[in-house]
Amino acid sequence: MKILPILLGVSLVANAGLLWVGSGSVGLGGRTQKSGTPSTARSEPGFSDPIRTGSPTAASALLREVLRSGNEERLRDELRAAGLDEAVVRSVVGTLIWKRYESRYKALQTTAPKAEWWKDDGDWWGGQTKEQRAQMKALQAEVKAETARLLGQEPEGAGAGSWLARQYGYLPAEKREALQQLEQDYNELGSELRQETQGFSIPGDAEKTRFLQEEKRRDLAALLSPQEMEAYELRQSGTARNLRWQMTQMNATEAEFKAIFELKKEFDEQYNEYDSFGNRVRSPKSEDWKIRSEAEKAMKARLKVALGDERYTDYLRANDNDYRQLRAATKRFALPPDTPAKVFALRDEVPAAALKIADDAALTPEQKKSEVAKLAATARDRVKRMLGSEVAQAYFDQNGMQWLQQMEKGTIITFDAEGGQTHRRIDQPVRAKPPAPKAK
Repeated sequence: MKILPILLGVSLVANAGLLWVGSGSVGLGGRTQKSGTPSTARSEPGFSDPIRTGSPTAASALLREVLRSGNEERLRDELRAAGLDEAVVRSVVGTLIWKRYESRYKALQTTAPKAEWWKDDGDWWGGQTKEQRAQMKALQAEVKAETARLLGQEPEGAGAGSWLARQYGYLPAEKREALQQLEQDYNELGSELRQETQGFSIPGDAEKTRFLQEEKRRDLAALLSPQEMEAYELRQSGTARNLRWQMTQMNATEAEFKAIFELKKEFDEQYNEYDSFGNRVRSPKSEDWKIRSEAEKAMKARLKVALGDERYTDYLRANDNDYRQLRAATKRFALPPDTPAKVFALRDEVPAAALKIADDAALTPEQKKSEVAKLAATARDRVKRMLGSEVAQAYFDQNGMQWLQQMEKGTIITFDAEGGQTHRRIDQPVRAKPPAPKAK
């Protein structure tokens, strides 16, 4: 914190000198004059006009004097009178304001040792107690209020206002800060709950999390109109955050995103075991899994109708790690656009051929394993031809087409249309077909 005011002071001194250059110069007193022409001294008590001296040295001296005095109002007025950009004025005066609070800020910092860089103990607050965090928030609010008193409200699209505009641009300006504070408060409460559980949850923890969610929804409803709440859910809800990457991968349109969001949100609110921050919101019973599975199937069926067969396939692939890797490789190495689809199609073609070998009663178990291994090797060669040897090897090394590895170890994995898997050992006896029903 100490170096910043010094650097800013040096910068301002340089700016004051630059303002002096040319046939017309603006001094800290704010008047323009011809070089070497004396000006009339300012009449206000306590001010000396640097332009009277005919050199930038006095301007620099005045600036140092003002900075040392700690008089923010005087500094603000002098900088504005000098014609400096308002963003510079706010930056410099804001730093001087903060210096008044620096010792209180430091007193709230903790000296707890940091966790090793490769560990995460879940403490987002640097060892601060709840009381210290409350004092820190109050201190920040005090600094903000004092800054607004001296400099006015921050212009739209500047500083923190710029971040709020990007994050909550769909809301009126007067509601953005309130929503950001509400989010911060509930994130802090959720973090406290995670720290309390220490990674081991009991049924009561889920009830606490559910209570927090309900309270947050009530507070949101009190702050936002129904239309604003809808816009918030589409952008900030856990369902929206979880969908964002998938929507990017499938290059979804806004209409597609909204259709997927509505169905996913309905499902998530009823069946998700954890919220988007990792807090357990319900402890399902064993019999609930069947109900959840059936509900998920129904949701996917509705998604398929909403998107159509082709886009639904794109939606499923966007959530498949193998396909995402293939798309990334295709983009990076400028491969033919249909490369991901061609490589991905092998996971249907190759296992189907492997099952025919496994069902061949004329082959011994060892012969079946040998033939399936050859089939897997041929599939790898085909991938290398499509991706190139180096790219294909990197793809395999990152667990691309892991089902091939399983096939080489003696297990055939087949995939259904939804990406579900079925496993079968190559040496597993061929299942006898059930007898056809007798005609009545």
